[in-house]
Amino acid sequence: MRMQGNRLAWLLAIALPLSMSVAGPGLAQGKGKISDKNPDTRAEGVEDAARGNNKAAAQAVMEALAAENDGPAGFRMADAVTGLNSPEALEYIEKTVLGWNAPEKLFGAYWCFCGLARMNNAKADNILKQAATESKDKEIYIKAAVIEALGETGRSDLCGLLVDTISKYEPDWDKKNVILTLTCVYNSPKLAKGADTELRNKLVLALADVLEKTDAKKDDRIQYFVAKALAEITGEDTYVDPAFWRWWVQMGGKKVEKQNEGATVAGRDVPKFFKAAAVGKRVMFVIDISGSMQHPVNLPPEMKNPPPPPKKEDKGPITGKGSKGGKPGEDGKEEEKKPEIPPPDYSKVVSKLDLAKVELIHCLKYLPEDYKFNIVIYHTSHDLIDPSTKALVPATQANKDKFIKKVQALNWAALTNIHGAMIRGFCVNEKGMLDQKKAEPAWDPECMNTGATTIFFLTDGTPTISDDTTNTGEVGIAGGPMIGNGRMCDPAKIALDIKRVNTFRRVVINTIGIGPHDGRLLQAMAAMSGGEYVDRSGLASRG
Repeated sequence: MRMQGNRLAWLLAIALPLSMSVAGPGLAQGKGKISDKNPDTRAEGVEDAARGNNKAAAQAVMEALAAENDGPAGFRMADAVTGLNSPEALEYIEKTVLGWNAPEKLFGAYWCFCGLARMNNAKADNILKQAATESKDKEIYIKAAVIEALGETGRSDLCGLLVDTISKYEPDWDKKNVILTLTCVYNSPKLAKGADTELRNKLVLALADVLEKTDAKKDDRIQYFVAKALAEITGEDTYVDPAFWRWWVQMGGKKVEKQNEGATVAGRDVPKFFKAAAVGKRVMFVIDISGSMQHPVNLPPEMKNPPPPPKKEDKGPITGKGSKGGKPGEDGKEEEKKPEIPPPDYSKVVSKLDLAKVELIHCLKYLPEDYKFNIVIYHTSHDLIDPSTKALVPATQANKDKFIKKVQALNWAALTNIHGAMIRGFCVNEKGMLDQKKAEPAWDPECMNTGATTIFFLTDGTPTISDDTTNTGEVGIAGGPMIGNGRMCDPAKIALDIKRVNTFRRVVINTIGIGPHDGRLLQAMAAMSGGEYVDRSGLASRG
């Protein structure tokens, strides 16, 4: 009887998975979790369901992906897709994801493509190729999703799909298809790493064509990202003249001699906040006014007594490279000289809030009139500095004077809601501001087309509260917790969700830390967006 019992258990161990394969071993458990309010639970449900690796499992996972709007959960779901590698699961995914050409399905497609790209499966790769090459020109969301996924997963063996896409660039993309342009450009260095020389050179020439066709005078964001991508691909500097890059390819991908190659994006004459440069002409400031901003700030000697700006010697006109090909230095044009901007006046700065005010007022004062801007202020809550002005506004003298008065009147308040403030900054566009509880700035078409191109984010601390915190009355009081219980009080989750929101927006995030702030979080937000991180205090925590 004992042998029969053991044999029965052995047979059941084999038979049980086979009998469950119709629905999937984890599908029953996963379905109950997929609709949960907690994003972490939803992600766990998708992971459970994906273990079924059949059509029913694929259907459950795809439904979850289509509805997900949380960064940490979405990236977990993308990893779960890699388990759906059976023929029936891939067949269902193919029929479903290739129809997701809509902004609200953009992230579902992206996360699905990430999972497919990690499979290294012939069928999965075929789906990726179809998304990139067989989709219609107007299906920009599908194309952007697959290119972004290839870059995220480092699939340099499929770099040709990116080259074919960006080679079709035309100037009208800057208004209609800017999401596709920026996605291709941003992922070029990632996909060029393993490409052969011929394909790399094709990519360099395609990007040079973008430099020639884009209108940097209207918005220099595309020029900025293209020059940075070319520099990373080639090891050269961030030159903005297409002639240099064509010459670089003609010279075999290696400069013969060092010479004056001309202008780079590093030399752009653009507004700066704490010396971090704006990219594009739509600027959002997100400014911390939490309680700790009242504390004294230690200024370095050069800020206590700022020296007058140095006088530059007149060495004649500055020239660039030719615009019609040939060697650098030909057909140069004289650049218009502008009066130098004096440094901010720090003489009355005592607190960290004083310093933020001085720098912000200085930046607003010299903001060119062809720029648009607005300001988010945050502590426990977050709002626009002028709640009646919900859109990005032109930098006219009247608007600048109005906002400068608002800045001068700022006072410190309570806790530090970093995530909520950043999301609000992403919600503002030229027509107004999205309702954060009802709309999604990560893919909203108006925000993509007319939202901020640069966010300047300033803080003096670490996240202590968030919009999803439920113990708001306890945080920060005597005997209470120092940090709220919301998921978005966790710096790692904040970084992942900002990555999600900005994946296709491509807003340059320049971060400024004053005092003992979380340097890791600020570094992460700047690095993932191509922005700059400024540690104004040297007291950041980076461990």
